Amino acid sequence: MSSFFRSLSLRAAPAAALVLVACASRPHVRATPPSPTEPAAPPADALIVPEQPSVVLAPRARIAAGLLNPRGMQPLASGELLLSEAGNGLPDAPPSGRLTVLSDRNADGDYLDEGEQRVLLDRQPSKNILEIVRRDEVFGMAGMAEGDGRVLVALAFFGGPTTVLQVIGDAVTEWGETHTNLNDVTYDPGRKQWYAVASTTDEVVRLQAGGGVERVVKIPPLENGQDPVPGYLRHDPVSGEILVTLFSGSPEGEEGGDGTELVPRAGGIIAVDPDRKSFRWLVRGLTVPTDLEIAPDGSIYVLEFCRSFLHPVRSHADLQGGPSHGGFERFSGRLLHIERPSGRTTVIAEGLDAPTNLVLVGNALLVAEGMGTPGREIPSPSGSVKLEGFVERIPLQ
Repeated sequence: MSSFFRSLSLRAAPAAALVLVACASRPHVRATPPSPTEPAAPPADALIVPEQPSVVLAPRARIAAGLLNPRGMQPLASGELLLSEAGNGLPDAPPSGRLTVLSDRNADGDYLDEGEQRVLLDRQPSKNILEIVRRDEVFGMAGMAEGDGRVLVALAFFGGPTTVLQVIGDAVTEWGETHTNLNDVTYDPGRKQWYAVASTTDEVVRLQAGGGVERVVKIPPLENGQDPVPGYLRHDPVSGEILVTLFSGSPEGEEGGDGTELVPRAGGIIAVDPDRKSFRWLVRGLTVPTDLEIAPDGSIYVLEFCRSFLHPVRSHADLQGGPSHGGFERFSGRLLHIERPSGRTTVIAEGLDAPTNLVLVGNALLVAEGMGTPGREIPSPSGSVKLEGFVERIPLQ
């Protein structure tokens, strides 16, 4: 595919898809007995998240609102926050994905005031793939990371290709392009390499400047036959490995069932050794984990997207018949803190609305929430509300 970058705007292209792909890119039959190469059982040294971890909730504050499916976030040296938005995903609508710079100009701790959101790049492709996965999932601009003097941001298409953009100051240019679907990127300062996850091929890859990727590991199916669906990744300064969340797909494959068959507690985190091209299980017992962060003390923060999958949909018309969960339970996501090496797990936030992305900024975590079609009616603890993308800040003790 030839470059489609032009000035500060990319022209629309069909079927953009990013962030997390809840099922794999190809259907398969129901589970068969696992082969010896499959991680059919957690190893003895894997940390197991208990079914009922302790709960010590931290305060939360909404610091940005009215967003169109917020995704990747990166604090900048200027004190500003770079944010990617996947867009509205509406069919026949103008491309609505964008990169936004958030500035707290009046120092009140949020980005809710006039003039505090500046669009750096707009008119990017946005696609809702509900016809495939039967859930209200919008994709487009997605994960980002900083390293080597730049921020890289992924813009991908369901099943590929992906264009990787680089941001240096206010300049946005094309850094590379590859045929596969890259959900998220991270920089390894020790190896001076960029890595990414490809959810539709269940791979962790090394990025090559100018285009192309090199496979690091191919992750085999999970014990119920479902695809592992690598969602997000971070370089681990403790071990030097790359930590990857496995969202865990449906045992029915993406074309089977009604989209609600995902197995609770089947997801987890693996640690990838890029040199040996191998991986080990680090954390088991997570339900549809999305992004993760690593604290200075080595402990892990990880998001769980939702508690269950409800009200599957097959068309945009299905979303207009009154309040609907739209495939996954709204306001049921969690943020967990997992200590190493003990594995002690604490829930520090619950009732999150489809949280996808996480970033540590100083002594606080920022969480991007609100996956789905903006403006549609969804159930909430306080009754029916309109779906909205937003960012919350969670201070850490």
